[in-house]
Amino acid sequence: MKHAPEAALKARLATLAGIPKAWPNQDFDLPPVPGDAAARYAWAYLACEIIRTGTSDTTLNAEAPVVTGRLIATAVTLKGTGEARANEIAEQVAALFPMGERIAVSGFVTQITQPPHIREGMGDGAYWRVPVSIPFQTFTSP
Repeated sequence: MKHAPEAALKARLATLAGIPKAWPNQDFDLPPVPGDAAARYAWAYLACEIIRTGTSDTTLNAEAPVVTGRLIATAVTLKGTGEARANEIAEQVAALFPMGERIAVSGFVTQITQPPHIREGMGDGAYWRVPVSIPFQTFTSP
């Protein structure tokens, strides 16, 4: 189960085409910033983190661990281009992970345990960031 949540969540986010994704401890080249206004509006990427919050197991021999955590996928756009593009990306991300959704990968199931929460946007230097928090649990497939 070592990498089961990551594999499932990455696989689902990979279906969101056209938006580069930055994952922790992996090389990522920031897309070049274009000069014209329309291209600057379209410029975006997702900063992704998977945060494990706990592991439990109610079986006698510790044979069925359940890992809980959150995927934080942050839509990043250029500051000064408005909020609409980042909000649109955040909504697309949230739509990929409806509550109750089960994603099966390699004998494990990752289930979305609550509706995704799109947080308030915030400025960060030259960027505008809108985080989406997606709670999950991963367990062995029955």
